[in-house]
Amino acid sequence: MDKIFHYIHVAVVCLLAVVAPTLLVSCDDDESYTTSPMALLEFSTDTVRFDTVFTTIGSSTQVFKVYNRGGESLMLPSIRLAGGGATGFRVNVDGMSGTEFADVELRNGDSLFVFVEVTVDPRDEDNPFLLRDSLIFALQSGLYQQVQLEAYGQDMIVLRGQTFARDTILTGERPYVVYDSLVVDSGVTLRLTEGARLYFHSGGFMRVHGTLRAEGSLEHPIVFRGDRLDNMFDYLPYDRLDNQWGGIILSASSYDNYLGYTDIHSGGWGVRCDSSDVVQNKLTIENSVIHNVAGDALSAVNARLWVGNTELTNAGHHCLKVRGGDVQVFFSTLANFYPWAYRGAALSLSNEWCPLTRADFRNCIITGYSSNELMLWPTSEPDSITFNYRFDHCLLTIPADSIRDDRYANVRCDSVEHDVSRITNFPLIDTDIFYYDFSLDSLSQAVGAASADDARLFYPLDRLGYNRLEGDEAPDAGARERAEEDSPEE
Repeated sequence: MDKIFHYIHVAVVCLLAVVAPTLLVSCDDDESYTTSPMALLEFSTDTVRFDTVFTTIGSSTQVFKVYNRGGESLMLPSIRLAGGGATGFRVNVDGMSGTEFADVELRNGDSLFVFVEVTVDPRDEDNPFLLRDSLIFALQSGLYQQVQLEAYGQDMIVLRGQTFARDTILTGERPYVVYDSLVVDSGVTLRLTEGARLYFHSGGFMRVHGTLRAEGSLEHPIVFRGDRLDNMFDYLPYDRLDNQWGGIILSASSYDNYLGYTDIHSGGWGVRCDSSDVVQNKLTIENSVIHNVAGDALSAVNARLWVGNTELTNAGHHCLKVRGGDVQVFFSTLANFYPWAYRGAALSLSNEWCPLTRADFRNCIITGYSSNELMLWPTSEPDSITFNYRFDHCLLTIPADSIRDDRYANVRCDSVEHDVSRITNFPLIDTDIFYYDFSLDSLSQAVGAASADDARLFYPLDRLGYNRLEGDEAPDAGARERAEEDSPEE
């Protein structure tokens, strides 16, 4: 046994004799840092930007890399925030958090990660304000390099589990960040003036027992959306994802609701109308958008609705789902190109729960990926329960043999037999970045498909303010009039 330990000891001594000179040389090399002014750092970006950050709420984390590609090792005497942390920016350099870092080694060919966050202090200002700082890198040559840091801060009003028990007005001066729920009590009217912006935290939703009056304008629409202001990827803001918040529920006791120039998007659902008395108007929605939701964009059970100049688009279930009641839809676009998973049809009509006394669609586009975007669900005894629907001057994505009675008047079939159909009706859609603009292509069958009399009587201007009655041709179906060079009317 003693001989075995002796041999092991001799082997270790010999190995050290061979390796030790190499280790010493390596240590000497590691401690050799260039001071040449030609040796500079390279950065993956020269500016780290945060678009908008709500005050008191920390930002997401952004990251950039620092490279040494100069051929020799560098020792950085200091890396520091110029503002010393007073501006709200925070950094982490290769795992170390702080405002200043000393003697940071960066060998030739190596890189290091820098993580940046910011928390903005309130300023009691309505408009966004710009914050700037810089991260300064000192080199042994005496030179300095820097990366700029920028963020827009925004003061906001927090609503947490809020119930409005008296008539209330929310204005567009500052955004509202909603946690949990926002409830409008019975007999109470919540009025949103133009430019009001409601950012809902994950799981947040609005329930209206009284009345909601959202009175936006073309220039200053009212917005309901999630509160994530950052990106999942460089090309994909969270605001283009669905299911970022809940949605809006108009309960059974809620009547005379109005949504004008209102943008509702990226929710679990859009607007849900509970069963009510069809003699009273449940909801009027005009010049508005409900887009990119995981459930139904607009759904109603036994309710009276008016939908005009509105886009109901990209829903995991249906763009419009009607179970009985009285619904009129004029100059609107129902288009289901929902990209995330299984999707329902653009339009679903049923008398399953109660009579469908009227479902009148005039001058509309109803389309999507499927060859049939119109789902009709009459009861097993359709003659005993009213099931009335009609399409007039519409572009429909349905099989041609479905157009067989007077419930389809002046209807054009959105078929792949045409040069432009379904998603190619809308040339500005970019599915690679999940960007959806429902402006019409010049070859779309929707061009010239609408009634001039209806345009004159109901909506002479489209959702974006273009005049439907100018020019020699008939107006276009859907919420948008095709306009190449014309500007919206003032």
